[in-house]
Amino acid sequence: MKSILRGYIRIVDIINKVMGYVLMIMLAVMTAIIFWQVFSRFVVGSSLAWSEELSRFLMIFMIFIGASIALRGNELISVELLFEKLTGTAKKMLVVIIQLVSIVFFIILIKYGYAMAESFSNQKAPSLGVSMQVIYLSLPLGGVLMLINSIACIIEEFIGKGEK
Repeated sequence: MKSILRGYIRIVDIINKVMGYVLMIMLAVMTAIIFWQVFSRFVVGSSLAWSEELSRFLMIFMIFIGASIALRGNELISVELLFEKLTGTAKKMLVVIIQLVSIVFFIILIKYGYAMAESFSNQKAPSLGVSMQVIYLSLPLGGVLMLINSIACIIEEFIGKGEK
């Protein structure tokens, strides 16, 4: 059983590594687009109509992907007063309870995020002409990534961190 759980953790680590590279590419593209937008506005005299919109959409996806990676690394902002006072089993149980409450939220995010994406399927982004459904799919995508990372955190509480 432990080997199956460690296998799950390894798969989640691989997904996080790939998502880290995706984040890196998205940030590079966004930086290049914003640089070109500023350059073309002040040097050329005309700006790109689609650059601001694409940068905004990339930022939305980056936030959800980055939040899932930060969740796994325990790098999200939190109040740790109670957490620091507890030790041993009580501390583990608090982590598990927090993760279970988070999982409920992630399931709601996935369900209603997908429903919201479906409801915007007939709208198009003004400058890019991309369906807004693609942009709103960032909600369930982020929810799924945070869900699998939250499950991995719970598993690590019980079987230990092990090798990474």
